Amino acid sequence: MFDRSDIRAAADAGILTRDQANRLEAFLATRADPVTKAMPEQTENLRFLNNFNDIFITTGIVILAMGLTAITGLFFGPRFWTMVSGGSVGAFGAIILMPVAGVMWLLAEYFGRRRRMLLPSMAAITVFTLYSGLSFGMITSGITGANAETITSFTQAWDTLGNTGMGTFIGCCGAGAIAWLRFRLPFCMFLMAVSAAAAAYTFAGFFGDAGLIFGGFLSIVIGLATLGAAIWFDQKDPGRITRLSDNAFWLHVAAAPQIILGLRGMIMGSPDAAPSTPEATLLLACLIGLGLLSLALNRRALVVSSLLSFWLALGQVVDAVGGDATTGFIATAMLLGTGIILLGGGWHTARRWVLGLAPKTGLAARIFPPEPV
Repeated sequence: MFDRSDIRAAADAGILTRDQANRLEAFLATRADPVTKAMPEQTENLRFLNNFNDIFITTGIVILAMGLTAITGLFFGPRFWTMVSGGSVGAFGAIILMPVAGVMWLLAEYFGRRRRMLLPSMAAITVFTLYSGLSFGMITSGITGANAETITSFTQAWDTLGNTGMGTFIGCCGAGAIAWLRFRLPFCMFLMAVSAAAAAYTFAGFFGDAGLIFGGFLSIVIGLATLGAAIWFDQKDPGRITRLSDNAFWLHVAAAPQIILGLRGMIMGSPDAAPSTPEATLLLACLIGLGLLSLALNRRALVVSSLLSFWLALGQVVDAVGGDATTGFIATAMLLGTGIILLGGGWHTARRWVLGLAPKTGLAARIFPPEPV
């Protein structure tokens, strides 16, 4: 009887494609009933990093993208500025970025489809998504006539920025979806989620102050929707062994900061306001609740992606005790660092305690997978 190690060895040797290997793993997971037989190695493995060569190639891709951007700017600028773009900054920017996006797509085809190197593929697809979105935003801004040359007031300046931003984020979301359909790379879920959220925030910004006040609630809604999508993938793969789990991982990373920023905005009335001690205490309690949820879901990503907000809230509570800025920083760093180490070292024990309050069967058991003894 073959197991996961045999499947991965066959995939590494080129006998099976990555998609075939994932399907076999999913089949074994269903036969093994992972809800009741959770795997002892059930962790959030960073499957996109195999060795340092991945980092080496990824660094080269980023540098190449910068170089190609400079080359296309120099080549198209003096020769085609007037003839092709007609003086439009938007069209000119699109001409510069689109060839680089095309090269990045070809690199993703090679490293993703042929070599199955995930980290370099992620870098190439990220640049492709960003440059495609920027090009789309610039083109749509040019079509609507909202160009930098037509600005005569601050309101028009925001309209131009907002129109370009909406087009850019919608374009990024579309480019990420195209990349996901082609490569089935879980990281594309993160790109799509962040792009869609950014488009929603930009749209809310068109309503002025009301949009800023509404931002806290909007962030919570979008964050919870993203978290719901992540949990949907999680319950499809309680054993955390297939690509479905990787999709959930990246959605968790995208969801947590939005939930925390939304809570911060709702509690303090403004996303950038300095919290009082009671407000910081309440926010800290919300963050602890999110930590308990991450334990039940077995998702450290939720905790890690909200560390900055946790640090700020804990720092405000520490400041209320007294002391100067240096003392507050030291105390916050000591408390937070110690807490993270203790939680990481006792993660499985803490999970067993939290799961004692959760149902052991049905959908809840798939969302909150059991902790192996």
